[in-house]
Amino acid sequence: MKDFTIEEYKQSFLNEDRLATCYAKKWFKMFVPKSYGGLQLSMENACRELIQISTLQGGLGWTVNLGAGANWFAGFFEDEIAKKLFANEKVVIAGSGFANGSWHNTDWGFSISGQWSKCTGANHATLFSLIAKNENKGDKVFVVPSHLVQLSEEKWPIMGMRNSSSYGIVLEDVSTPFGYDFEINKIKNHEDYGVFHIPFQYFARLCMSASYLGTVRCLINICQTELAKPQVISIINGDLLSRIEKAEQLLFEYARKVEKLSKENIKSELDDLKINSILSQNNLAIFDGVQQLFLAGGLPFIEEDKLVHWAYRDVLTAVQHHMVKS
Repeated sequence: MKDFTIEEYKQSFLNEDRLATCYAKKWFKMFVPKSYGGLQLSMENACRELIQISTLQGGLGWTVNLGAGANWFAGFFEDEIAKKLFANEKVVIAGSGFANGSWHNTDWGFSISGQWSKCTGANHATLFSLIAKNENKGDKVFVVPSHLVQLSEEKWPIMGMRNSSSYGIVLEDVSTPFGYDFEINKIKNHEDYGVFHIPFQYFARLCMSASYLGTVRCLINICQTELAKPQVISIINGDLLSRIEKAEQLLFEYARKVEKLSKENIKSELDDLKINSILSQNNLAIFDGVQQLFLAGGLPFIEEDKLVHWAYRDVLTAVQHHMVKS
């Protein structure tokens, strides 16, 4: 894939050629079963892939991460519905994790109304996931085809990851059939696929940490090519790369163990790993190294006509996610 331009960092979407590569390589379908046209990767191999993609460009990696992570929901639908929803080679779910709006039953399904924010990948999504409320029956999670969803006029005004296409959505009495509701981690097909058994909080933490590590690597690569400063190279080679490599190896080890223990339903050993706290500690230790780079790198880090500035913005944005830090 060719290098990203500053203009691509600034825009609120991924170019069609970038998306074409994502579809061709099935990046959005890395957690979708092979029988639905997916890659059905192990958790470890998916983490390796997410790091490599984010190393190309942080916004690209973040977009793939959120889309592939939401497509993991494929395991929580009845087989016939999952085939209908996920066989499309361009299937991507964009969604919000915040409960909002409302739902009620109809004769043949559900009616949903409301507004939801921060749906990454909205510009190219084929489906949207959302959590809606009902006073008597509680919250439910749904997927809704994109043609029934209205995007808000303004993109989420974030400083980095701008090309991740994060928009709000609006639904007005949208009807969706029975079976388009689901429960996270309630497996309804392909129970042999270990990744479907992983509890959401661990699955998301592993994916987010992988994308964050790749985003930092992207910044480092740009520093090495654009900033020929001895102090910058010294920080990278002296400690920062070592921290990243150790964090990656631990991430891969955790990914293997989490998948194995989850499939075997050994929750006690899973909790003993203290995955969330240890991964977040590693991520923040790496961020300390990034801040040393910022101070050593000088003016290019704050100049908007420099690529390193935009790669740095992506790191600053990624580290704010609650699944990246503690």
